[in-house]
Amino acid sequence: MASPVLIAGAGIGGLTLALALARRGVACELFERTAILREAGAGVQLAPNASRVLDALGLGPALDAVANRPEGVRIVSAPSGRLLRRLPLGAAAERRWGAPYRVIHRADLHAVLA
Repeated sequence: MASPVLIAGAGIGGLTLALALARRGVACELFERTAILREAGAGVQLAPNASRVLDALGLGPALDAVANRPEGVRIVSAPSGRLLRRLPLGAAAERRWGAPYRVIHRADLHAVLA
């Protein structure tokens, strides 16, 4: 029997890896120094490539319950406020890249992964 994969840290990366390995039947041990899993921070942007991975792990419905799918992003000049570029997201992003663009609070993403 193979030794388990050792994962240092139960942050977003560590939890995602543990879930992906478990779904493939690979034993792993997750090590975290804190007694209670609490994720600090603010928002996280999940580009379609990240959403595709998380959706493949079966997390799409749980993510959609707590994440938003913005219709677009506007890039503006800080000094003037002038619109420099608009990037359409929403359904256009999903059609183009095959997965949604999501924004989510870091603590909510951590909770979905845990």
